Amino acid sequence: MLDPLRQRDFRLLWIGRTISVFGDFINSVALPFQILAIGGGPLELGIYGAVTSVASIVFVLFGGAIADRLPRRRIILASDLASGGAIAAIALLSAARELRLEQLYAAAAVLGAARSFFVPAIEALVPEIVPPDVLQAANSIRGLSRQLGLLGGPLVGGLLVAFAGLPVAFGADALTFFVSFGALWLARPPTREPPPPAPILRQVREGLAYTFSVSWLWIFIFAWSIVLLGMVGPLEVALPLLVRDVLHGDARLFGTIIAASGVGQVVAGLALAQLKVSRLGVAICVFAVIGGVALIGIGLITDVPILLTVSAVFGAQFVGVGVLWTTAVQKHVPHELMGRVISIDFFGGALLLPIAPIVAAAIVAALGPAAAFVIGGAISLAIAGPLLLVPSIRALE
Repeated sequence: MLDPLRQRDFRLLWIGRTISVFGDFINSVALPFQILAIGGGPLELGIYGAVTSVASIVFVLFGGAIADRLPRRRIILASDLASGGAIAAIALLSAARELRLEQLYAAAAVLGAARSFFVPAIEALVPEIVPPDVLQAANSIRGLSRQLGLLGGPLVGGLLVAFAGLPVAFGADALTFFVSFGALWLARPPTREPPPPAPILRQVREGLAYTFSVSWLWIFIFAWSIVLLGMVGPLEVALPLLVRDVLHGDARLFGTIIAASGVGQVVAGLALAQLKVSRLGVAICVFAVIGGVALIGIGLITDVPILLTVSAVFGAQFVGVGVLWTTAVQKHVPHELMGRVISIDFFGGALLLPIAPIVAAAIVAALGPAAAFVIGGAISLAIAGPLLLVPSIRALE
């Protein structure tokens, strides 16, 4: 498990990323309160999320092409600076009491665009700085960054908002981006030979052509986009209503269910850092099937201790799919195409997310919150189960 951290460049990348993700969760608490404080409501919260998603989708294919033609470390550094600058501007405007909704939307566009360059670059950089035999462990440890942030970031964010104020919370988030920048600045990954100059649209087409030439790759990408549609909607829309109307709980129970999922994610991340999984394709499908069953269980189980266990299982499968999928891409996709393929994966996964809350809301309105989980889990089972019959997926190691 600790082998990847013995690599100096990976250790610096992991430290910076862990601190930055912690700041992201501070921001997740501060942002809605800031929007409410300047007169916004549910619509404005939704617009902020939509702007971020649209900016990511618009730029991500170009982000992948850029990650394959420029030094990936440089792209990550630029993304950290852009994101940190946007959040710092929000902190200053909030402190001066001059912050407006359109400025928040502009920051959302910057953050979404920066992410569309950051994700392909960091996913493609990891295989350059760790040996192939510890790649799965490296991805598991990287996943722990998010889980550690999930467990502590919202708590710190709540304390900062309550006792220090919104500008301080945003300032803390901005600082984490600059710390991440400083950590990676110290890294010295191997120098890559730059590809021959080519029009960026041609490079995007090359990435798409390669992706659609590898059956397990494009099948997984678009199958997972449908699975995410069934998972994300119920979690975003139906879970609060399930807690209130079915379980007769309050925010404490809601937070406990989320925390249980976080515990499952940590356990899965630690386990996958220790284990060697040889049949990656089969394992990804099995995790996804487990996720479908767990999602159905969340909708049907009313006994709270059992529900918390099921939530932990759901969190574990989410990490399992993510770690093993990332490892498969990094092992089998040529390095010169890595950024573009990862960006196509990002694009495919995000394509249906804007409609996920709408679909879930319609199901909740017609059938109740439990039905949203049952239908979402059934979608996961219907998609992930048959993937085990695809020869290229069964053969993926």
